[in-house]
Amino acid sequence: MAELSEVGQLLHEEHFRFLVSICGLQNRVGEAFLDRPLDPRNAEERKQLDELIAGLDDIIEHHRFEEANLFPLIREHGDPELVAELIGEHGTIEPKAGRLRAIASALRRNGATAGRWSRFRQATEVLIADMMEHLQKEELCVVQRLSSLLDARTDHELALSRTAQRLSGSPS
Repeated sequence: MAELSEVGQLLHEEHFRFLVSICGLQNRVGEAFLDRPLDPRNAEERKQLDELIAGLDDIIEHHRFEEANLFPLIREHGDPELVAELIGEHGTIEPKAGRLRAIASALRRNGATAGRWSRFRQATEVLIADMMEHLQKEELCVVQRLSSLLDARTDHELALSRTAQRLSGSPS
């Protein structure tokens, strides 16, 4: 891997956290758990649901940062097609993340019914497929290129801004 820019390293770490979360979620909804839904009465499983809900919110906030701060730079450096493609993928992922978030919240509040667990599993599988492809594309086409797109000062300012946003939980 090439040397990452400062903000590129932050995004890479976020992508990695998303990937770890996705893999854990994929394991939890797999065949071994067809008839064993997450149970919010169990402290560990309630925590998993809470982390999933927060993680889905993080994905949306992550997209906002990229769209507001990085995609204009990529567009200016001659790749408007890539920007359009990535924004399109965000537009595909976000409603699916919202749907899974709503189902997870209902499961967290009310427990699992057979129908709710089935919808949760289906929504998870759909989102995972899109997220895996998207994360790979962003790593290769955005994160790896940032050091050539950003001067040191802009890179540092974006990294500080991103860190502040993550710490405060405020939108991008």
